[in-house]
Amino acid sequence: MKKLNVHVIVNDGGYPPLLRIIVILLSSLKTGLFHLAFAMTIIFFTITGAGAQDPVSSRAYKGHENDKDANNFARVYPAIVGTRLDDCQTCHRAGVEGTDTQRVYNTCEYCHMIPFPTGNYKSGVPKSFEDTLNAYGKAYKSSGRTENALREIEKSDADGDGYSNEAEIAGLRYPGDPASRPKQPLTPSVVLDRDRIISLPVHRQFLLMNTHKQHYDEYVFYSGVKVKDLLEDAGVDLKGATSITVFAPDGYSQDFSLEEVLNEFPKGVFRLIPGSGDPERDFVKYPDRLPMGLKDKSEMPDPVWLMIAYEMGGKDLDSAYYQSRTGRLAGDGPYRLAAPQKIPGRPDRGSKSRTYNDGWDFDQDIDHNAGKSVRGMCVIRVNPMPSGLEEYDWRNGWSLIADRKIVVYGHSVMGNR
Repeated sequence: MKKLNVHVIVNDGGYPPLLRIIVILLSSLKTGLFHLAFAMTIIFFTITGAGAQDPVSSRAYKGHENDKDANNFARVYPAIVGTRLDDCQTCHRAGVEGTDTQRVYNTCEYCHMIPFPTGNYKSGVPKSFEDTLNAYGKAYKSSGRTENALREIEKSDADGDGYSNEAEIAGLRYPGDPASRPKQPLTPSVVLDRDRIISLPVHRQFLLMNTHKQHYDEYVFYSGVKVKDLLEDAGVDLKGATSITVFAPDGYSQDFSLEEVLNEFPKGVFRLIPGSGDPERDFVKYPDRLPMGLKDKSEMPDPVWLMIAYEMGGKDLDSAYYQSRTGRLAGDGPYRLAAPQKIPGRPDRGSKSRTYNDGWDFDQDIDHNAGKSVRGMCVIRVNPMPSGLEEYDWRNGWSLIADRKIVVYGHSVMGNR
């Protein structure tokens, strides 16, 4: 008789080591005896609990050297799975130091500066992955990076805020961030799911997405919802608000004034540029079908607003994801913040393209709105933030991308209704 192939069971890290050994030994027996013996073994371990190990797995971003550390944390503290602590920033910090830093790097980007250095900064750049750890992450590493290491540092106060690591974790506060404390209230937030978002009044617009560095500009049809309509549905009172900040899942952000949220943008002028047949020289992409009657140098037909797009050309946007070979965000969706040009302008070649002196070369003064149109947008903060509250965890929104949700928090936000 053939031996039963049990490699799936043997490789399942959820089973205790002793049980895996028994499975390997029993796999050499005949199939019928194996089934009986294996069933008895399972019953024994179920009744006694001997060697049991909870196969909890973290939902934190899957892109590290391995998932051992995140899963260690999830097994020791299974109640945190799917919560704000089930995240890279429990052990890693953002890059906020350096005299020449132009923006705050979130925990993911800060780590990614090691394999994918930008060369833009002279200070504040991590030299090793240990440099990216916060106080709790360093304590865990120093204690051996095991489940026991987590238990050993429970009673200590890694971030020095007066609360033990154990107390902070139980209160779903970050044990490595002194600004996150158990008794500090979290900012209220509204979570909008896909069904709620697509039930809002649909806005459609045709506009130019003018890129800065990329080779191609693009004319696109977007369908979605105006930002002002989404904020209204979330119960946001914009009286007293100054602006909004829109975040991507990796923490990239763009600010928009209240005027940009509440008012229509000027319509652009369409330019139809014949192809040359040279892919290096051509620089504009057009949809298969243009709006009816649209000709070169004519005003574009649709009213244009600051909007959250979920369809392009009638198809759902591809979800954003981390592209390991480049260290960049790829994919536009499930939602993209579409920001029209504030000053309508022509398409132009990217800043890295060759110069052809044909009137279409890169122009620094043109509004390159594609970079402001946040891909994979998933969080909106209404400014100013109320004082005394701990901010929503905008630094890492990958779970929101997976769940196709948008979170709104900040000024006048009262929480889910």
